[in-house]
Amino acid sequence: MKINPMILALAAALAVGPAVAQDTNWSPKRNVEFIVPYSAGGGSDLNARALAETIRKADLMDVNMMILNRPGGSGAVGNTYVASKAGDGGTIMTFNSGQMMSTLSNKAAVKLENITPLGTLALDTLMLAVKADAPFENLDAFVQAGAAKPQSVTVGGTSRGSEDNLVFALANAPTKGALQYVPFDGSGDVLSALLGGHVAAGIFNPSEIASQVEAGSVRILGTFSSKRLGGVFAEVPTFVEQGYPEAVFEMFRGYAGPPEMTEEMIAYWNGVLSKAYNSEAWQSDIAANSLIPTYMDAAESKAFWEKEEDRYAKLLGELGFIQ
Repeated sequence: MKINPMILALAAALAVGPAVAQDTNWSPKRNVEFIVPYSAGGGSDLNARALAETIRKADLMDVNMMILNRPGGSGAVGNTYVASKAGDGGTIMTFNSGQMMSTLSNKAAVKLENITPLGTLALDTLMLAVKADAPFENLDAFVQAGAAKPQSVTVGGTSRGSEDNLVFALANAPTKGALQYVPFDGSGDVLSALLGGHVAAGIFNPSEIASQVEAGSVRILGTFSSKRLGGVFAEVPTFVEQGYPEAVFEMFRGYAGPPEMTEEMIAYWNGVLSKAYNSEAWQSDIAANSLIPTYMDAAESKAFWEKEEDRYAKLLGELGFIQ
């Protein structure tokens, strides 16, 4: 029996039409879960709260963003939670270089391939801080103290294999391994240990330590940036300036979602994040926290993160963090 072609076309349209229409102009219908895989007070937490506030001020979403801290396992707990929400465009998380390195060094089940890159809104760096009354004036003095009494000079940072651990290795190289690394669950814990005198120094992002610098409770020995930062860190020399050309590390601050997000979901977050980046509030926050202004959309972030993953794997292998 011959079937009318118009009937076939109508049947095909009915089969695919509703699904296409359903995904068009997608937006979250409930409050968004914004996961921070680290404890409150750290760089990722502060970054997430600044972004959520920027989005709220600019009225970029019809729903609220609920920030949920899920620390543990060097970011693995938060990563695993987000990865379990396959296809859910209403769940996102902070994703940065440290999380990526932890997945590599800890051989985590959830890696870059198991999440969906959504965007990058800044580059960040790290710095070495000591208490204001510490006897170290610069990195040379700190390194010499460690070399004089191996393993007696301690440096606090986040978990082993993280970005903190990597830059510690860069600073420790001149001492031939004399400094001792003490890992903590988050930068808030590192700060408490530093101020309490339990470690001689701590590794921090600018946003994590700026208020302590302003209060005069800590001093910065140097930054791991390629150029000097602004704001309260304008007078702080880089380690490159101090004669350590290899002590440079700048990391991305991005956002990711679960696997299996639709193109419409990704497009929605591209729109929100690009508008947030271009807002006055976000640019002010970047300047206030000495971040490096950078914007990459979902596709650009995916390509950049994949290259960074390869670079980190090589660096971590050379430093002995992964085999």
